[in-house]
Formats: sequence, structure tokens, C-alpha cells
Amino acid sequence: MLSRWIPAAGRQRGLLARLGSRAYSHGRVFDAAARDGELRVFVVAGEVSGDSLASRLMASLRKLSPVPVRFAGVGGELMCKEGLQSLFPMEEIAIMGLWELLPHIYNVKRKIKDTLDAAILFRPHAVVTVDSKGFSFRLLQQLKCRYNQKVDSPLHVHYVAPSFWAWKGGERRLSKLHNFVDHMLCILPFEDEICRLHGLPATYVGHPLLDDAAGLNVAGTSLQHKNVDSELSPDMSMRQRSGEAFRLEHGLSPGN
Repeated sequence: MLSRWIPAAGRQRGLLARLGSRAYSHGRVFDAAARDGELRVFVVAGEVSGDSLASRLMASLRKLSPVPVRFAGVGGELMCKEGLQSLFPMEEIAIMGLWELLPHIYNVKRKIKDTLDAAILFRPHAVVTVDSKGFSFRLLQQLKCRYNQKVDSPLHVHYVAPSFWAWKGGERRLSKLHNFVDHMLCILPFEDEICRLHGLPATYVGHPLLDDAAGLNVAGTSLQHKNVDSELSPDMSMRQRSGEAFRLEHGLSPGN
């Protein structure tokens, strides 16, 4: 079922436009950022794949934002290259599965509290969590409770929808996410429509890794054509020179 969607999943759209669209409370994020003279984004990723996605998002926001962008949060090496000073090493929250979590549950709770406190102090216009739904959703839930529905509470965006299509009855769980997620950024093209059908605003933004693959394919094709041209050009040039030499040697005019 999924295979028919994969070729289309590499289409990238303007992520910045999603943050300022009507789906995002009529652009209140950029209204507030314009007043403050900067866009503050608190971003959290807990896995290597999330670090890659978040770093691309950070680069796009910085490039496209009409005001300077400042980041804070938790991330890996790629996000740090985009200017993030991570609160702690990303690997400390990269825990998968219940049995793996149990020995670290106290530490994870402490990291959630530390991240929550840092987010409150940062006063972000938007909080973006990337994948790592166990940590991300707990953080967003507690942030929502802390702000207690204040008008100036930050926008909550989660990047990479949970694999609800792989769960039994998973689609029904989406209706609960809108309590603490304002918008979902989806990497597969069928996910956004299903999210919206269950009351969760969502946008399909594509998958950068598939874009990379498409780019490599295009680059490879161009390089192949270039190599063919470079291989043919000396031969054609040699033929042209040989023809001129032959005509001179035998006293022939170009028209003969």
C-alpha cells in the first residue's frame, strides 16, 4: 500500500509558510515575532533521523524568515551546526521501548522537567518536536498544562506523524493529539488528510531523504550526459581537424 506513495513523498514545500498560515492561528506566530524583532523556536529531537530533519528545518527557517531566528532546545551534531546549544546530549533521551525505558525512567522524567523549564524561560513563539513521540508528547502535554491556555502560549508543532496506520485502531488515537499538538508535519502524503479527518490540523511536507535520492539521480543523469559529451567532444574535434588536414593535403575546397 505504501509503495505507491513513496515516489511522491520527496516533494518539499515551504515549511516557513506552514508556521504562518491560517491553520496556525492566522499567523499569530509571525505577528508576535515581528513585535519582538526575532523568531524564537524551541526545537527538540532525540534521534539521529530527527537531528537531520530538524537541522534542515532550522536552516530553512533562518533562510526564509523575515526576522532573525533564535533557537534553543535539545538536538544532535547537525542541529548544533545550525546554531543550537543543546541543553544536554541528545542521546540521553534516545530510548526506545518500554523495557528499555524502565531502568532510565527517573532520568527521563528529570530531562523532561529540565527541558520544560528551559522552554518556559526561552519564551518561544513556536515549539517544534521532531519524532521521538514518547519524549515529545510528554513534553508538549506538560507545556500545555503549564501555559494553561494563555493567549500568548507558543504554537506546538510535531514533525513526523506517529505511525498510526501501523496500529490497530491507531487512527482513532489521533483525535487525542489535538489537545497538545497544534499542527502535525507529515512526511508521507496520505497522513495529512487522515490527521485532518480526526480533528488534527496537518500538512504534508515530504521527506528530505527522498529529495536527496531524487537529487542524486538528477545529478547522476546530468553527470552521465556531461561525461558522454566530454567523451564525444575530443573525438569530434579530432575528426574536424583530420578533415581540414585531408582537404589541405589534397587541395580540396570545403565545398567539394
